[in-house]
Amino acid sequence: MLSKNVQAAQRQWAQLVVSNAKSILIGAGKQATGTLVRSVSYKLDVQTGDIEFSTISYGEYVADGRKKYPGRGVNPEGAFVSAIENWVRVKGIKGRDKRGRFITNKSLSFLIARSINKKGIKPLPFFSLAIRKSGGVKALNKLVAEAVKKDIVQKVTAALKS
Repeated sequence: MLSKNVQAAQRQWAQLVVSNAKSILIGAGKQATGTLVRSVSYKLDVQTGDIEFSTISYGEYVADGRKKYPGRGVNPEGAFVSAIENWVRVKGIKGRDKRGRFITNKSLSFLIARSINKKGIKPLPFFSLAIRKSGGVKALNKLVAEAVKKDIVQKVTAALKS
């Protein structure tokens, strides 16, 4: 089990990473509804000291991008198209056909999904960038070393008093 000081040091670093990840997403314009930004979080296992960063399920597509799948069809009733339809509505995007007439959000969403299928999506590795921006593992190690030093001083002081 980690000491309180080490837990505090790890939480401090993890909160910095989460904060940096959120600012990277916002800076890249990836906050249409704000759901992804709000979902960025971490979990600390106090037994092992492992820190796990997470987001809502589609965060992996933002982080890793999406490969091209040319030749494969797009299911117009699929969850992917309905998620894009929600995104189009939130962003207020209005599609037009070649003659300049408005098209439905469902049609526009299908066209966007087809384009993603053909061209893919460029990745934004926001957690990797946030960890680097937070000083990386070196910064975490430095904070943990200070916490261990504090633990040792506290134990020695307590032992001398008794």
